[in-house]
Amino acid sequence: MPRRFDRRPISTACVVLLIAALAIRTASPAAAQATLYDRLGGQAGVSNIVDRMIALVTTDDRIKADFDNINLDRLKSRIKDQICQISGGPCTYKGKPMDKAHAGLDLTQAKFNALAEDLQTAMGENGVPYWTQNRLMALLAPMQRDIVTR
Repeated sequence: MPRRFDRRPISTACVVLLIAALAIRTASPAAAQATLYDRLGGQAGVSNIVDRMIALVTTDDRIKADFDNINLDRLKSRIKDQICQISGGPCTYKGKPMDKAHAGLDLTQAKFNALAEDLQTAMGENGVPYWTQNRLMALLAPMQRDIVTR
């Protein structure tokens, strides 16, 4: 006598796989539409990243002296707005253009790189994936020509 298989487990498995496939398919467009701002964690994520970055630069022996006479709260606010705007968030950067904001500071490539490293460290500590970190850094990199003056 041939063995008879119970078809319910197969049917149940098929239904579960179908539901999972539909969930993935419907979730993918939303994930694809997420802005860099969203991937950074939105307002809270950007705020945490910038707060940590400023804490790092003000203790970084390579560049901490450059922040001695700076209003750090205002600087944080400006950087948060700038990152928010450049990453597709709802903010508007209202600070000076980068060339004017950094005029006369004689900033070197080494100092620019140190700040960039501190930003990447802050993003890493906040759980931002490398791909997302690299996307933000690519958007910020063109500012180098306006910031580095020496």
